[in-house]
Amino acid sequence: MKGLLNILLAIAGIILAASLPTLIAGWLLGEWRWQEYVESIRLTVVGLWPVGDITFFHYRAGQEIALFPNVFAYIAYSLEILFIALIAAVAVSLALTVATMLLPEKVRERVKMALYFLESIPDLLIIMTAQLLVIAFFKQTGILVSKIAVAGDDRIYWLPVLCLAILPTIQLYRLAMLTFQEEERQMYVELARALGFSKVYIVLVHMFRNAIISVFFQSKKTMWFMLSNLFVLELMFNLPGIMLFLSGNMNPMGFLVAIFSFFLPMFLLYSFGEWFFVARQRKKAVA
Repeated sequence: MKGLLNILLAIAGIILAASLPTLIAGWLLGEWRWQEYVESIRLTVVGLWPVGDITFFHYRAGQEIALFPNVFAYIAYSLEILFIALIAAVAVSLALTVATMLLPEKVRERVKMALYFLESIPDLLIIMTAQLLVIAFFKQTGILVSKIAVAGDDRIYWLPVLCLAILPTIQLYRLAMLTFQEEERQMYVELARALGFSKVYIVLVHMFRNAIISVFFQSKKTMWFMLSNLFVLELMFNLPGIMLFLSGNMNPMGFLVAIFSFFLPMFLLYSFGEWFFVARQRKKAVA
């Protein structure tokens, strides 16, 4: 019931937010257009059915086409880039964290200071640097390791995924380091050391399974951070994703489709993760 209530409240909030441009346009003119805002909400809700009649302007084709099922191609491409980058960021950051925790304390502190600096690098700089490196490598060797922009119906993956994953990897790496160091000060770690367990075993078995829960919940902020960078990424690489679709269809219906396409997968992912970890903790407490 709690999950159902959360998703209903979220859907209501998204619908209310979809019509906010009407209010904002009035505020810019010093007017309160509450009636127009309510009417926009009504038209948005009514316009959701039948879904087969909803259309949008396809800027690549230069004509109006049906929203469904054509929009699924935009949604699928964006979600592929987003979740591949997230999985890569989590896997790499955890691997680096485990390796760093095996190093001396002084080295770990230096690594954390470096991460604070690297985390401040703008995402736009990373994207432009990656594109320039690909061009420079092509000029020197004649080998094109990746396209730097999409043309027509092409798809590129590894370079956009790499650019989107770099900053989240650094962010998760720093957060995971703090979490592991906090776990290192717990009594069970001292007990494991007293029993003669090796440092590698303590980090990989005892600390990892406890720290991964905190890292999972911290990744929510990382996901929102990645979403904010996704629009820049799609613009710089000319990716036919949902963010670029939204920029060319800034209306309540387009906004609803774009937000729902990200909200539902993320809601299901983190709801399942929360249920899994909470159920695991309860089972452990009972045992």
